[in-house]
Amino acid sequence: MSDEVTVSKPHSRRAVVKGAAWSVPVIAAAVAAPAAVASVNTLSVAFSASSTSLLSLNLLDGGGTLTAQALVTVPTTVTYTNGPGAVSQTATVTVTVARPLGINLPLGRARGFGVYSYDGVVTSAGQRTTTYQTTPIIGTPYGFPITTWTGTQTVTIASDGSLSLPIVFGLAGTSDLLAISALATFPVTISVNLGTRTITGSGSISVPVGAGLL
Repeated sequence: MSDEVTVSKPHSRRAVVKGAAWSVPVIAAAVAAPAAVASVNTLSVAFSASSTSLLSLNLLDGGGTLTAQALVTVPTTVTYTNGPGAVSQTATVTVTVARPLGINLPLGRARGFGVYSYDGVVTSAGQRTTTYQTTPIIGTPYGFPITTWTGTQTVTIASDGSLSLPIVFGLAGTSDLLAISALATFPVTISVNLGTRTITGSGSISVPVGAGLL
């Protein structure tokens, strides 16, 4: 008879032990997975530092710079704070600068703010949007713009650790007004999409009367 005929044989003790040993890493991996998921659920993001100084701000639309004539306060640092369990995954980051609170411009355009660089990397025009209000039918833009910047980054943070990144704001849009004679406070929001969860943080940009920027 040929040796190629398949015959059912009892499992030897050695074969059983060998199979049990190979199953251990699979069980360990299955137990470790929930810890990684839990760490994402404890992750938070915030604007953790700001600067108030005379600033030379980059013009995002058209290039060049403009120097403030009065003290302007802008966020300068984004900080991620993690709970138990390490995090390492790609995230989509969006920073939005809204129109200033309490100032209504029915005619003419003023500048707003947008992200000039994030984590030391200068943003591109394709990553940014600048949206003005428009009049019905004619569509003439007016008022202050809402700006957004969207980019991707790998968020890698140790268990119970933190990650701080620099952020730099510039001036967005164009101005055809002489001056804005009011304190202008622009709400700023950061939104980080981690796939299974989105985390957010908020801050503001404050421009006093006489800054000559808007």
